[in-house]
Formats: sequence, C-alpha cells, structure tokens
Amino acid sequence: MYCSLCGFVTITVALMYFAGALPNLDNLQTAVRIPAVSVQTYDGKVIGSYGDLYEDVVTVEELPKHVPLAFMAVEDKRFFQHFGIDFVGFFRALYQNYVAKRVVQGGSTITQQLAKNILITEGAASHRDRSMPRKIRELLLAFWLEHKFTKSEILMMYLNRVYFGAGTYGIDAAARRYFCKSAKELSIFEAAILAGVLKAPSKYNPSNHPNYARDRAMVVLQAMESQGFIKDAKIIEATQEQEALSGSVSKIHNQKYFCDFVYEQAKKLLGGEIEDDIVVVTTFDEDKQEIAEEAVSYYIETEGKNYNFSQAAFICMARDGAIQAMIGGNGYSVTQFNRAVAANRFPGSAFKLFIYGAALERGYQLTDMISDKPVSIAGWTPKNYKWQSRGEISVLDGFTFSVNAVSIRLAQSIGLRSIAKFASKLGIFDVSVNDMSVALGTTPVTLKNLTAAYASFMDGLPIWAYCITEIRARTGEVLFRKSKDAVAHVVDNEVLESGRKLLRNVVQSGTGRAANANEHVYGKTGTNGDSDAWFTGFYDPPNKKLGFSFGIWIGNDMASKRMTPNSTGGRIPARIARRVIDNVRKIKHQSDVGDDDYKQIAIADQNGEPDRPKQKGLGALLLPGM
Repeated sequence: MYCSLCGFVTITVALMYFAGALPNLDNLQTAVRIPAVSVQTYDGKVIGSYGDLYEDVVTVEELPKHVPLAFMAVEDKRFFQHFGIDFVGFFRALYQNYVAKRVVQGGSTITQQLAKNILITEGAASHRDRSMPRKIRELLLAFWLEHKFTKSEILMMYLNRVYFGAGTYGIDAAARRYFCKSAKELSIFEAAILAGVLKAPSKYNPSNHPNYARDRAMVVLQAMESQGFIKDAKIIEATQEQEALSGSVSKIHNQKYFCDFVYEQAKKLLGGEIEDDIVVVTTFDEDKQEIAEEAVSYYIETEGKNYNFSQAAFICMARDGAIQAMIGGNGYSVTQFNRAVAANRFPGSAFKLFIYGAALERGYQLTDMISDKPVSIAGWTPKNYKWQSRGEISVLDGFTFSVNAVSIRLAQSIGLRSIAKFASKLGIFDVSVNDMSVALGTTPVTLKNLTAAYASFMDGLPIWAYCITEIRARTGEVLFRKSKDAVAHVVDNEVLESGRKLLRNVVQSGTGRAANANEHVYGKTGTNGDSDAWFTGFYDPPNKKLGFSFGIWIGNDMASKRMTPNSTGGRIPARIARRVIDNVRKIKHQSDVGDDDYKQIAIADQNGEPDRPKQKGLGALLLPGM
C-alpha cells in the first residue's frame, strides 16, 4: 500500500513537472507569422516566395474533402478513432523498426506531430532533441490537445502549421507556392502532392524534384484508395492530371531565376535585410517568359549536341528597361547561378555597336569608305572571318558583315577613350583605353547590361534595367514605388537614326539574317571564338507599346570548353530571337505568322562573323562571374 502510494505521488509530481515545462498554449489556432517575401505579377499572381511564408489560415470545412483525407491516408489513418496516441500504429512501427534494426516507420499521430511542432516553434524543444523528457512533454501536450479541441480543430491547426519545404508553412501557403492557387481550390492530385511532401520536404519538393513528388503522390493516392477514401476512377482521373501538373510545376520552376533576382533587388531597395512581411510587385510577363522558355529549350534540345553548348541565357525588356522575362541557364535545379545577370563574358562583335556609335558621334557617315584589308599592330594580326577583302567598303557594310579591319581602323581613328565614353553613357563601363583588341569585344559584359545598352537605340534614352514596380508591407503600406523621372537623351537624333540603320541592316542582309522576322527587327551578332555566341537587339513595331529589347547568349560555363567551330551568334542565338519574336507577334495578334515560317529562316552560314582574336595577357578561361 505504501509503495503504491509512493509510486502514485512520484508519477503525479513528474507529470506536474513536465506539464509545467510546456510552452504558452494561447492562440494555437493562429498561424505563427515570420517575415516573408511574396513576389507577384502586376495583377497579383504569386510567382515566387522567400522566407518562412504563411498565407491565410483555413478551416477544414473550407477545404475540399479530399485535402484532409490525403494527409490522413499517409500520416494518421485512424485519426478519428484514437485519443492522441495510436497504439496499433505505435506497436506496428516498433516491430518494423526492430526487424529492420533501424528506423523505417514512424508511429506518431497527427496530434503528436502537432504537439511536436508546437514544442519546437514555441522554443520548448529543438529539432535534434529526441530525449525522453521531450517525448513525455509531447505526449502530455497531445493528450491536452485532444481534450481541449475537436478533431476538426486539431486537423486545422496541423494543416496551417506544418512545413512544406522551400520556406513554406501551412497548406494555403504551399498551395500558392507550388500551384498558384488557394488551398480551397486544390485538386485530388495536388492534395496528394502536398501530403507526400511531408515525408521529406527537400526530397519531395515539387519545384525541385517533380518526378519524386509525382511518385510520392501516387503512393498517397494508393493509400487513399486502400482506405476507401477514393475509388479507382478517382485515381485514374488524378493520374491524368499529372501532365498538367508537370507544366505548372515546370513553369514555377523556370521563373526562379527572375524571382531570385527580384529578391536580391528588393533587399537593396529596402536598405539591407528584410525584417517584415512584404509583397513585391514586378514587371514579369508570363507570356514572354513562356515563349522564351520554349524557344531556348527547343534549341538546346535539338542543337545543343550539334554545336556542343550546354548553357543559354535570355533576357527581355520593355522599351523602358522593365525586365519581362529571364532565363539564367539550362536547369535551375542543377545550378542557381544566373548567367543573364551575373556572368561576365566577352561579347565579341556585339561590342562593335559602341565603336560605330562613337564614330558616328565624331562625324563619320554610313557611306564613308574604310579599308577592309587585315590590320597588323605590334604583332597582333586579327583576321577578317569569312570575308574576302574588297579594298574599301562603306561603314554600313563594315558593320553589316562585321568586318574586323573596319572596326579596328575606326577605333584607331577616334581613339579608345571616345569609345569608352560612348559605351559608359549606355551603361557599359570598365572599357580599356590601352588595348586595341577592345575593338573586337574583349570587354566582359553581362547579358543584362548589354541588352539595356542596345535598348537605348530604340528611343535614344538611357536604359537602366529594373524588375520591381512596387514594394508593399502586408498591411498595404507602400515601401517603394518606381518613379518615372524625365531623362535626357544619350544618343542624339542623327546618331540614333544611323545606329538603327546599322542594326536593321545586320538583320536584313548581314550576319543576323536568321532573326529577320520582319522589317521591325534590329540587332547585332557577337562571337567570342568558339566560347560565346550572342544576338542582341530589339523589336520595334509601329505600336511602340509592343516593342521590346532582347539578349541571347549560348556557350558553356567554362570558356575553355569550346563549342563546335563556326558557332556564331548568327546561328542559334539569332534563331532563338526569331522564334521568340514570331510567337510574341502571334500572341499580340499582330500578324498571321505560320508554323512553316520557321522553315524559311535564312541562316547566315556563308558570311558568319569574326572570331575574337587572342589577346596578349588575357586568360583562356573565363569563369562565370569573373
């Protein structure tokens, strides 16, 4: 009798001790809010999120019935039968783990998982704490939750607090993050995807590992079927949805380069780290992004091996510099390095626009004649790539056919300082004034900056690329708004008109003929040996609002890994530009571009364009970001 009493007192005191160590349990039905960044289009569609993202708290009654059933099927199929602990599941898991001699199955109920989540988020335990005291507190809290709340309320708290990977907490945030919709609109297959994520949020994240996510979702659906939650027909219907889901996940995945850039720019605009929840409204154009993705993917898949390139970058801007589409590389899940904004590469002949622009400012005319015979400077003898010397050719022809000798002689005539000054007005800095090889494009540039510089020839205005129009706090307070300041022309009218003729002639009859969608396309090819190939320019139709600039680069991350010979900017990059322009015109209803038009593309194989000559003192390798 005495021993029993002592045992009872000891257990009671222990339980009181552990109960006293439980965290504050007020307001459990409200999701914890941690600073987050929501990246949106101008019309409010979420295209990316950062930080620990939470959205609306949803009740179980607001969700489609198949949503909670998907979670119960794989996390706690006897949820409505137990009182916080499922002894059947617990002993089954214990046996399976004993047989396997390792942890292969868990026995925690949804209530226990919620209890564990509360202990961790309230600071009463850590993720790594697997001690017996923590287990006891978890059990006590699970019993208390079952006593205090209804099953529906427990399920609601669980779904609104659980972690879904990618910094996303709660079912509604996950639905918006991965499917751009409210949790109230989730389909059966989408619910299965999210329920499957919980097993391993990093591995089954549908953005980074769509194949794993689909396979896991099928396991969830089969569990739902075996437990009578859905019938065979529902599984068939859900599997048919996989193709559509693949496109949705891929679309979200592909725009991550843009969203990452937006996130970094938002931090700069707000003066450092982000401390409160914010909404960032961007310049993103879903149509152009999708068109660019299709064009770049098509040529990587069909021509990547033929030309031996593995990477491509693309950027598209409105005529004021608003970035509308961005591709930073071939596979965000493989590498997050953004080649559109962070890779400094040699532009080759694409740099010649600044030489000719400076020459036009100094009084040269398009009809002026220049010798096209090869030049020799202190042992440096660059060649004219696939160009038979005629003695003298016009400035216009020198640019159209990218004749090296003409560019060098113009640079000698006006001086490298004039070229550097002109380039800097268009946003290209650090141009050497001591090395004549600059005339052939040995100044490293990013695709973003080069594209913005070319865009200045749309209206003669300085173009500074931007991606954010507004930043708001969750309360609605405007923290930043893009202003439209009046700016002075950096290219005067005469130079602007002549420069546009140069760019149009390249596309109409020169090295960029593969991009000649119509008379409103302007651009210039660029080639750095067999390491980099570019096409940069703009589309400027009569309806000015529909105009946009673009830049395309292809190559390999290691410049020492060469593409096949003659991989010029007039080939794949120009073809990508043509495909993008044609499809944008289709969407904007500007023309009746037919699919067969692509077969009529004139490829500038005969004239090509010059290689960049080797420069003394310049390394053979150009790593991204150098």
